[in-house]
Amino acid sequence: MPRLFRSRLMVTALTLLTPSCAHVAAPVAQSPRPPSTPASRDEPITFGPRASRAGSQADQRTAGSTATVRTDLIQQVEFEESSLPGPEIAPPPPAPPEADGDRDAIGPEQATSDGAKADVPPEDIRPDHTEADLASGSVLTVDELEQIALTNNPTVQQAAAVVEKARGIRRQVGLYPNPTIGYSGEEIGDDGTAGKQGGFISQTIVTGGKLSLNRAVTDQEISNLIWELDAQRYRVRNSVRRQFYEALGAQRRVEVARELLGIVERGVETSEGLLKGQEVAKPDVLQAKIQFSEVRILLRNAEYDFEAAWKQLTSLIGQPQMPPTALAGSLEDGIPACEFEAVFAQLMSISPELQAARSRVARARVQIRRQEVQPIPNVLAQAGVSHDNASGDDLTSIQLGIPLPIFNRNQGNIHLAVAEHRRAVSDLRRLELSLRVRLADAFRDYSQAQNQVSQYRNQILPTARENLDLTEEGYRAGEFDLIRVLTARRSVIEANLAYIRSLVSARQAHVEITGLLLTGGLNDIPDAVGSNLEGIGLRDETLSSQ
Repeated sequence: MPRLFRSRLMVTALTLLTPSCAHVAAPVAQSPRPPSTPASRDEPITFGPRASRAGSQADQRTAGSTATVRTDLIQQVEFEESSLPGPEIAPPPPAPPEADGDRDAIGPEQATSDGAKADVPPEDIRPDHTEADLASGSVLTVDELEQIALTNNPTVQQAAAVVEKARGIRRQVGLYPNPTIGYSGEEIGDDGTAGKQGGFISQTIVTGGKLSLNRAVTDQEISNLIWELDAQRYRVRNSVRRQFYEALGAQRRVEVARELLGIVERGVETSEGLLKGQEVAKPDVLQAKIQFSEVRILLRNAEYDFEAAWKQLTSLIGQPQMPPTALAGSLEDGIPACEFEAVFAQLMSISPELQAARSRVARARVQIRRQEVQPIPNVLAQAGVSHDNASGDDLTSIQLGIPLPIFNRNQGNIHLAVAEHRRAVSDLRRLELSLRVRLADAFRDYSQAQNQVSQYRNQILPTARENLDLTEEGYRAGEFDLIRVLTARRSVIEANLAYIRSLVSARQAHVEITGLLLTGGLNDIPDAVGSNLEGIGLRDETLSSQ
């Protein structure tokens, strides 16, 4: 047997927290890895969260703070000197610094018409949670929800189990075949004797480095699955963040609807007072009451929206029975401006989807080499001893055999492997173009929402509120009719609700951009079947010699 040497193949799966757009293009030097004992290649993956719980301190982080969480999965792989090792897996890029981008400003500060900075929410918008909620601690932050999700979301556990399944396959495809022992009897009954009685042992000697190449192919598949696991963690995290802002927006709409209900209720009281003074007719009061009922419908719908959003959020974090809880966060505290090319360059560098595709290309490349050595015949060696009862002699036999690769030289499988490599390379290129298209869509949504937020915050909301104040004052003075007042109130209601929708859309688009375009926290996780179980077929080929 050829001498074995041990080399270390690093397969590192990065778990990156969402990078802030402000730092997306900033180069970061990777800190040196401290010396440590490498983990076994069969060490199970931890199914829990990969970062410590941020707690309530998360809201106090500044935009310049950074946090990077990294999980290193180290595998040791033995190769035979005579075999051709597979292509090395490129180490993942260093993690970019993370700022808590969700607490930065939405674009540059805008100025109102009188020159004042519009970095304060309009006065008719209440905070996302009450002071009593914060004082009692009965609120949840997005960071706390993320950690719960990474612990309890079943898709993360599924993806980790798929990696462990592939590691079991890797172990199996590299095992040497067992020897065979048996009994042999010949010429039994010759001259009334027991004939030749004995035993034998046989062993298949695997040649061409097939077993080490089997492991090399499976190593690349494990690398692919580790990147898929990392991508699923991103999907869970991003889905939780998107749904958090959906629920936070619904919570805000409930609060705003209650305030608007108070405004309309005061309008009803004003109309009733004017009716008593015989300054208006009864239809004015009835019309005001109709608008009051309409706002009550808005309030109830907002409560239904929050109820549905909460159920979806708790399902994503794997805790569907969690009772509704106030959410701590701000929709107004904004988002840094993003630059498309800088974000795209970072996406090309650290996207788990691309890293997984590159691992599939590497696997296909090793598979070509594996199929090329398949025609090298294995050697079947057998040795036996027996006793000839007729002559009293002890006999020894030795047999060696190999299949002759005359007709079947594995031509079809080699052709298949080359075609699969071409397909994997084309799929990598397709994914790069697809990511650019998806990023363009996300940037469009983000830019539109950001523009709407700016317009509502700086122009529409202040103007609508001022118009309502002047109209109600004129109505009480008898200068305007009720229709103008109702129209002004409706403008305030619609502007506030549209403003909240724009804030939620901007938040969700930013999550998608900085979350590497990965969403789908409850999407189905493919099992390690089909191409992922290719190693099992390789072992069958190894021992068949065909």
